[in-house]
Amino acid sequence: MPKQIYDVIVIGSGAGGGMAIKTLCEAGLKVCCLNAGRRLDPAKDFRNHRKPWQMRFRGFGDPAKRSESVGYMDSEWVPGVWEHEIRYTTAPGTEWTWPRCWAVGGKTNFWGRSSARFGDIDFLAASLDGYDMDWPVTYAEIAPYYSRVERMIGVSSSVQNRPSNPDGEYLPPFNFRCLDHILQQGAKKIGVPYLHDRIAQLTVDHAGHPACHFCGACTTGCDTGSFFSTPWRLLPVAEATKNLELRTDALAKNIIVDENGIANGVAYIDRKSRQEVEVYGRAVIVAATNVETARILLNSMSRHWPTGIANSSGQLGRNLCDHLYGASVYGYLPQLLGQPSFPDSVGDNTIVWMPRWQNLKDPHEEKFIRGYSVYPGGGCGEYPWYATQAEGLGSSYKREVKRRYPTPVSFTIQAPSLSLDTNFVDIDPEVKDVYGIPCARIHFQWDENVLKMWEHSKQVCADLLRAAGGVVEGSADSPSVPGWSLHDTGTCRMGHDPKKFVTNAFGQAHDVPNLYACDASVFLNCTDKTTTLSIMAFSLRSCEHLIEKFRRGDVRSA
Repeated sequence: MPKQIYDVIVIGSGAGGGMAIKTLCEAGLKVCCLNAGRRLDPAKDFRNHRKPWQMRFRGFGDPAKRSESVGYMDSEWVPGVWEHEIRYTTAPGTEWTWPRCWAVGGKTNFWGRSSARFGDIDFLAASLDGYDMDWPVTYAEIAPYYSRVERMIGVSSSVQNRPSNPDGEYLPPFNFRCLDHILQQGAKKIGVPYLHDRIAQLTVDHAGHPACHFCGACTTGCDTGSFFSTPWRLLPVAEATKNLELRTDALAKNIIVDENGIANGVAYIDRKSRQEVEVYGRAVIVAATNVETARILLNSMSRHWPTGIANSSGQLGRNLCDHLYGASVYGYLPQLLGQPSFPDSVGDNTIVWMPRWQNLKDPHEEKFIRGYSVYPGGGCGEYPWYATQAEGLGSSYKREVKRRYPTPVSFTIQAPSLSLDTNFVDIDPEVKDVYGIPCARIHFQWDENVLKMWEHSKQVCADLLRAAGGVVEGSADSPSVPGWSLHDTGTCRMGHDPKKFVTNAFGQAHDVPNLYACDASVFLNCTDKTTTLSIMAFSLRSCEHLIEKFRRGDVRSA
């Protein structure tokens, strides 16, 4: 029996992989998608309006097992969804956390949904400040793809006319909360922006999906598809074409090559049978997330590629960047003490942001280059975390907790690290996972530039809170552990020079023309914006580039 050969094999089904399978299947290509985890059932795997008192451990999970949690959303609300079986290691001196959701759709099932465009201030940053290299694309080239993605998924925001974050095509924004109106006045006094976030969450019905009904369970899974995720938006379209085969619990091991070193398939482990399986295709797209994509490609060694497939530049796995997160300031607004409780967090989203305002007129006006953004939050949340600081006993304690319920505020920084030679992913020469696949090893330290942003944000956010009439109670002792943001980038950077970059401007490997990367691994660095919208825009562009190669006959269809 002749082996089946697909047109394209796609590894991963998150933001990049989901966009890939939809785009390719709609174009008539036969696609096999390999996904390392299972398919989720929203009725069973999401929170579905359950309340803390309905949970055995009130949503916090079994105390005996909390140390096993990777944090983030790995909780009692969505058990068994986040990856624990596949190991990774860290080099001496490195701290790195890697919260991985390898279910179908990846982290799009549970992501934060902030969706701002990158701009020329990001793509041409090297020309502005002299550090590193410019991206091989301009905003004018990628803007039409941003627009198409925004129209496809629905992004709620407002036109803001700022150079650091180009405006897009938006649904109406989420309304400010009472605390936002107060903090915005403080922001105006000190001259920093306080605006609607760009959120891939619906304020009105869109493309057959209902508007958010404000249940507040977004980051534990949306049971109505009111924010973008691959399983709700992209996968149904791909499956309707009858051109998709989705293989779940299929952990990609390495890329298979032919006698000329060209990709012609993928070897994977069936996690249920624990057997190795090979699947063949005329092109391969790796969209497994930045670190995992690097692991797969670095493990794809052969006589043609002794250091990993498509690695003639030696840059595969290098240039690891991440977003520094942390509580720059937290405190409260005394104006709201004793006020009626309002469901401030029912949308469970960021509502507002403070987009980059640093180094806009002069790339060297601050003590650091480039810039960061901030997400303010607070108000009546599900759990009153400030309760440990409230005074009183019994009924007086409860009254104090309720009195302060509307008042808490906090400011979370999102700051991009710079590309450094010392931050990279390689393969651990000694450690293998439970399936015998060599593990990824992370080398990473925060750079001096991003730590200066961290300190700068503490002062600015404290000034803003005080200007708004608030009380500053403190800030985090240190930023979150690297990797926590899940916005890491850079292991397969795109560029024009094959000697310096792994992929070209379309995410196509310089060395292997039928191999593409469609995730944040192709990004040169982090920016002050999140990565998901850009992953989808670049993936759409890359896939249409591949479709054109099939159309011209450069790649023969199955």
